[in-house]
Amino acid sequence: MAVSISRTVRVLAGVALSGSAVFLGCAPGDAASGGRPTLTRLEVIDVESPTYEGRSFGDVGTYEVIYATAWFTLDPADRRNALITDIDKAPRNADGMVEFSTDVHIIKPVDMSRANGRMFYEVVNRGNKGGFNGVGDNDPSLSAAAGDGLLMRQGYAMVWSGWEDERLRPRGDHGVVATLPVARNADGSSIVGETIFETIFDDTTDSTFTLPFYKAASLEQPQARMLVRNHTKWVGGPLVERAEVPRSAWSFVDESTVKINRRDPFLAPYDAGAAFELIYQAKDPTVLALGHAATRDLVEFLRHDTSEANPLRGAIQYAISTGNSQSGRYLKDFLYWGFNEDSQGRKVFEGMMPVVSGAHGMPLNERWGDADATGRSYERELTSKLEFPFTYGVQTDAVTGFTDGLLARCQTSDTCPNVIHVDGANEVFLKGHGLLTTDGLGNDIELPPNVRVYQVASVQHGPAQAARPTATCQQLTNPNQSRPHLRALLLALDAWSTAGTLPPASRHARVGDGTLVPSLPQAGMGFPEIPGVRYTGWHVNVAVKDKTSLPNRFIEGKEYTVLVPKTDADGNDLAGIRTVEVQVPIGTYTGWALRRAPFAEGEDCALTGQFIPFARTGAERAANRDPRLSIEERYASHAEYVTKVGEAADRLVSEGIMLQEDAESIKQAAAASDVRR
Repeated sequence: MAVSISRTVRVLAGVALSGSAVFLGCAPGDAASGGRPTLTRLEVIDVESPTYEGRSFGDVGTYEVIYATAWFTLDPADRRNALITDIDKAPRNADGMVEFSTDVHIIKPVDMSRANGRMFYEVVNRGNKGGFNGVGDNDPSLSAAAGDGLLMRQGYAMVWSGWEDERLRPRGDHGVVATLPVARNADGSSIVGETIFETIFDDTTDSTFTLPFYKAASLEQPQARMLVRNHTKWVGGPLVERAEVPRSAWSFVDESTVKINRRDPFLAPYDAGAAFELIYQAKDPTVLALGHAATRDLVEFLRHDTSEANPLRGAIQYAISTGNSQSGRYLKDFLYWGFNEDSQGRKVFEGMMPVVSGAHGMPLNERWGDADATGRSYERELTSKLEFPFTYGVQTDAVTGFTDGLLARCQTSDTCPNVIHVDGANEVFLKGHGLLTTDGLGNDIELPPNVRVYQVASVQHGPAQAARPTATCQQLTNPNQSRPHLRALLLALDAWSTAGTLPPASRHARVGDGTLVPSLPQAGMGFPEIPGVRYTGWHVNVAVKDKTSLPNRFIEGKEYTVLVPKTDADGNDLAGIRTVEVQVPIGTYTGWALRRAPFAEGEDCALTGQFIPFARTGAERAANRDPRLSIEERYASHAEYVTKVGEAADRLVSEGIMLQEDAESIKQAAAASDVRR
């Protein structure tokens, strides 16, 4: 293999950076298993060494960041690639191969002999990195971006790569995207087809929006339709059913822009929270699932290529992956379609940790797919991929009669990873979490031995840093934190996947012990009657969909049973990982929230939960007719509160679902708080 390396060095802000270009000068050859490695060139754009302003991390020392572009040449006939939708319509090179590229960011120890032999691969969410180090920051040039440095202190090599196309997800500051081909007809002309885009403005002025994924095939589309509604069956009223918006109230501005005239008399009954759906003829679908192939083949290269072109050569024995929300759905889709098998039939990842994805999949491996589509009670409920198979184990669905599971393909190829699946309370209501652990008819199922499911009690989708009001929700945001548990579970996944150390048993609500119940009636669910707090029992609808036309529709009589966690007398979840905030509460924490007027009042407030504080004193509680004990009645003193927090934190550490360092931080925060001062 011929490898050419050119290197330049420059100094920026006192830190030495290197720029280099590394080329793999060989054509991919067939492997013994019949597979074909596809990463054909790795171009290193820049190297910052050391990064994080030279900060050192324990025995591991300093880290450096590598910014690169990976180029792939994929055989569309390989069985691992042939299942990619529209790969047969992607442009080919002279050898009949499909070419594409992706951004790659690698943060690794400068001295790889100090690394721990593990790759931490984080699926980017809309091109952005996450925050297992206590912060979320795309830019590693500043020391603060490392947070408390948990992953660096452990010695991980950290990798991010793009999977969404740059035309669909523009590259942000230090963001990570891919450049994927557009499918074409055999004569090279644009593929045209019907698709749908949905949006809520939370605004009643003239509203212009961009079609973020697929351009309009033409501006003259007499068959295009726009639908609007304001509410679902949960809220009722005259604006439940979809109504067609007259063409006098909307128009194409250009192939990527649509304008709605909210002053049109037809739209007068609809408030700021109205949900709009545009059904139109689009053009030029991207071959989206090539993003899965990019992840698969990049990780294979970094783990197994022994040439000088590989910056991690010989250093990685295991790979652990995680993804949050959108990227958690990506991981499950990656697993479902069999991409955890590399070109030599090996596992790509030994461990996977999808976070806050619920029972949702991702409509990536299909034409006109939408990686953002995630169901809510009246937005995107019909286009999100909330459909069988919901769970990991292979089972026969009582509603459809189909047999499938997220592990079906990897079981056939013997490439299944260990899976730690983590959701919060928001995913119970918004993303059908209960369908992961039930049969769809309301009965518990047994999870496969390589799968653990944890439900973090009473947390919203992305925990707030503090309880604050929002523009559209009725209550304060929910600051109940899940991060301490995610950090502990990530390290537990590592130990499970590399050393066989079993993690804690799954923790989630169950039908059998009475903690997973219908959301109505309210008394059966256990949520208290709190003055000023509305309870509707809403959750996302889940049913088999008729996809013969847009918008899809639910098929009557083909509904799934969606259950939710029962709460204690305070309204906090009884089951799952009960956080310190839930065990030693100062209020009620919910995963669900409701919108306020004039923003589709009573509908779900999407990813937000609620914090409803307790009264400070017994007298205040009595005056408010609040059934929940006041803080004064719960904790005799500030010292007692701090003691109880410490006991709860220590208990979670002993159970293996919190790190000692995070427990100490929680104790310090309790000591500094004003509770009962």
